[in-house]
Amino acid sequence: MAQSVAIWIDGERLTARHRYTAYIVFEVALGWSVHWPADESDWAQSKGLKVCYGGKCRPDMGPAWIPSAGLLAGEFLTHPGTEMWSNAEGPGVPGAGRLPFGVRNEDSGRTDADWWSWVFWMATRMEERNAPRDAFGRFCAASSMAYREGWLGRPEVEYRVRAWAKSLGCNPAPREYAVQATIDVDSAFAYKHRSPVRLVGACIKDAIRADFKRLRARWNVLANGESDPYATYDWLEDVHRRHGLRARYFLLLADRGTFDRPVDWQQPGMQTLIQRLMKTADVGLHPGVAAHDAADAHKMKEEGRRFERLTGTAVTHTRQHYLLQRFPSSWQRLESLGVAHDHSLGYADAIGFRAGLSRSFCAFDLSRNERMNLVLHPVAAMDATLNRYLHLSPDEALDALEQLAREVKAVEGTLTLLWHNETVAELNEWVGWRAVYEQAFERVC
Repeated sequence: MAQSVAIWIDGERLTARHRYTAYIVFEVALGWSVHWPADESDWAQSKGLKVCYGGKCRPDMGPAWIPSAGLLAGEFLTHPGTEMWSNAEGPGVPGAGRLPFGVRNEDSGRTDADWWSWVFWMATRMEERNAPRDAFGRFCAASSMAYREGWLGRPEVEYRVRAWAKSLGCNPAPREYAVQATIDVDSAFAYKHRSPVRLVGACIKDAIRADFKRLRARWNVLANGESDPYATYDWLEDVHRRHGLRARYFLLLADRGTFDRPVDWQQPGMQTLIQRLMKTADVGLHPGVAAHDAADAHKMKEEGRRFERLTGTAVTHTRQHYLLQRFPSSWQRLESLGVAHDHSLGYADAIGFRAGLSRSFCAFDLSRNERMNLVLHPVAAMDATLNRYLHLSPDEALDALEQLAREVKAVEGTLTLLWHNETVAELNEWVGWRAVYEQAFERVC
C-alpha cells in the first residue's frame, strides 16, 4: 500500500505552487498520495506521516518540517532565494551538498534549505525566464545552476527527495527502471521520394560542388535499386525488438525552410513509411522551427492536420525540432492544440536532466500560476549532443550513457534516449555510430 502524507502549510495561505510542489515531491518522485487537512487541528490528528511547510521551526518534527523562503506563497517570477545557499549537509538539507533558497535557522545557527522552493524552481524551469540563449533561441545547459553545481548528470530532484524520505524512515513506492527509445525523423530519406524539380536541383547542386561521390550514391539508389542510406527503420526496429522496446518516432512534416528540411509529407513514400512504422512503434509530431517561432499557432496547427491525414489519429505526442522551447509559452501552445505529451525537455549542449527529473510529470504555467495538463517526458541524452557538442568517441559515448543509466536505475526512473534515423546510416561524421546505438541498449537496459 502506498504511503500517504498529510501536509500543513503554516504561516501562509495554501497556493497552487504548494500543491504543485507536493505533487512533484510525493506523487512523481515518491509514488505517495497526498492529503490536505482542512485545518491544523485535523492535520495534527492525522494518522501516518505528517509534514509541515513554513512557519516557525518545529524541532520535534525533524526533517518533516521544511522552512519557507516565500517563493511558493506568491506569484513571483523571480526570487532572491537563489542567492541564499544552505549549509552543505545536515538535518535541514536533504541528500548531500548545498541547495539554494537557504533559510537561517536561528535556533541551531544553521542555514537550512527550503528545498520545496528548489524543487518548484527546477521543475517549472523558472531559472530560464529572461536568461541568455544561443543562436537558435535555446537556453543552454552551461548557463544552468545544475551544470555549475554538478547536478546535471543525475536526476537530482529525485535523488534529494528520496534521501529526505529515507531520513524519515520511509521508502519510496517501488517502481521498475525503464528505458525509452525515441527517434527523430528530420529527413526520412536521403535521396528517394523527392519531387522531380527537387531531384534535378539536387543533382545540379552536386555537380556544381563537384560532389561526385554523392551524385553517384544518388544515382545508385534511384537507378540501380540500392537502399536509401537514411532508410534505417528496419534495422532500428530489429534493435528495439531484441531489447523488448517499443520506440516512438517523431515525424517532421513542416514546410521546407532554413532549418526545416524534411521529405515532402505528400510524397507517397512518406505515407508508406508511416504506416509501416505504426505497426511496431508509436509515432508523434516533430513541430518545425518555423512553427515554433511563428507569432501564432497556425503553422503548428497545419502540421498537426498533416499528421492526422497521414496517420488517421490526432496529435497527442510531440517533440520540438532542435529541442526548441520557451517556458511557459511553448507549453501553452501545445496544450491549446490538444497535445497531451511533449518529449522536448532536454539540452542540446549537454546530456543529463534539465529539470532534475527522469520521470514524466505535468508542466506548470508560471504566467497563469497553475498546473497544466501537458505531461513532460525528460530526455537524458541525444546522439548529436554526444558527437557534435561533446565531441565524444563512440566508446566514450557508450560509457557516458552507461553512467546515466546507473544514476537513473538508482532512483528507479526512466532513461529516455533521443536518436535520429540518419545517424545510424554510417555516413560522414556518423561513421562508427551505428554500433553505439546497438550496444547502448546492451549497457543501459
